[in-house]
Amino acid sequence: MLKNLRNRLLVVNMISLTLVIAVAFSIIYINFANRAQNEIDREISLIPRSVMENVRLSQAETHTFAVGGIVGVGSATSITISGDARVPVDYSKSFVVNVGSENAAIFSMLDISEPDYAAAIEAVINSNALDGEINIAGHAWRYNMESSFGPFSAYTASIVFLDVEDTNRGLGALAASLFIIGIIAVGVILLVSLLVANRAIRPVEESIARQRRFVADASHELKTPIAVIAANAEAAAPSPWLTNIQAETDRMATLVENLLDLARVDEKTPTTTTFDVVAAVLEETSRIETPLFEKNIPLIIDSNSSLRGGRSLPDEAIQLNTPAYTPLMINSDRQKVQAVLSVLLENAVKYTPEGGRVEITVSKEKITVTNTGPYITPEDLAHIFDRFYRADPSRSSETGGSGIGLSIAAEIARSLGSSLAATSKAHVDGGAINTFTLTL
Repeated sequence: MLKNLRNRLLVVNMISLTLVIAVAFSIIYINFANRAQNEIDREISLIPRSVMENVRLSQAETHTFAVGGIVGVGSATSITISGDARVPVDYSKSFVVNVGSENAAIFSMLDISEPDYAAAIEAVINSNALDGEINIAGHAWRYNMESSFGPFSAYTASIVFLDVEDTNRGLGALAASLFIIGIIAVGVILLVSLLVANRAIRPVEESIARQRRFVADASHELKTPIAVIAANAEAAAPSPWLTNIQAETDRMATLVENLLDLARVDEKTPTTTTFDVVAAVLEETSRIETPLFEKNIPLIIDSNSSLRGGRSLPDEAIQLNTPAYTPLMINSDRQKVQAVLSVLLENAVKYTPEGGRVEITVSKEKITVTNTGPYITPEDLAHIFDRFYRADPSRSSETGGSGIGLSIAAEIARSLGSSLAATSKAHVDGGAINTFTLTL
């Protein structure tokens, strides 16, 4: 139980820390990305894009090539490229394009092929966006387009391109580094958390182990004198006082046995095997035939449990050699499943009034035990699996219970990785239909 609690706390702790690290690293990345974008915008703003100046300079040492069908430029387009050192391009990884209705002037100091220039212009015009990012010549380029004004009406727009491949590569490397650092940090935190958690729960585990050993040892020591008292009371002459002694001795013997069972719950690791759960149920029901017969309580096994037809007691006893049924195979610890079922059946018989009814439904997913009996309030249901809790302490002497059986069943179910739940629906006759469900 402590290990399960430790594991749940570790999971919650790791999820919380992972979210914190993810948020912190995301903030770092977004901050660097924003700074990089601001720097790109600043660089683009510094690149000269005056149409008048560029048109004047384009007359010196230029050559022209023709492309056809560039959207927004014209079907008979000539593109002029200037490589003159006097072109005011301040960055070695940028170029400027002035676009007109019938021609385009490119001012560049870069070694880029003419088809790539044409593709860049076409990509920007087709994007219908004033700024953005495109991929040309194997590089990422940031562009910004503005309308041009002045006496040279042949050019209507100016586009600045800036190579941002290095910036993108740097941001990608930063993201990868943050991811790797985050994974390493989570791994280190998990390792440290495991070491700290194991050291923290070790004293608690030792304390609980000592407590279990004490309960087991004390229970073993109590069994002998209780057995002697019971034997002497039975051998003595009958009297009301001796009858009371025998009854209370039996109750004490049952309580001691329950304490032993409770102390042994976590000592044995569940042994998972494949077995027929219907056969296991039939085996347990055969052990309560006598009290069912004495109280005239029929035991009905739901036909949905793969038994062909419900069978009931006391009219017809349920035995393993009764008419055939369809086996229902599950993987679990048969001994512990039967131990839980034994507690539930004994509890049902104990609290079912004479002439009442007990039903069992079996499936691969769950086993339910339903009985008619006293109504259990929501307040009592919330504590019904607590140790030594009794919804009605005044009935202790009547039923002979100690309030520990259901807590033992719940502990066994938990050790199997299963769960045990209870519901109670009030009936019009003043009683109730109580259902206990073991989820397999």
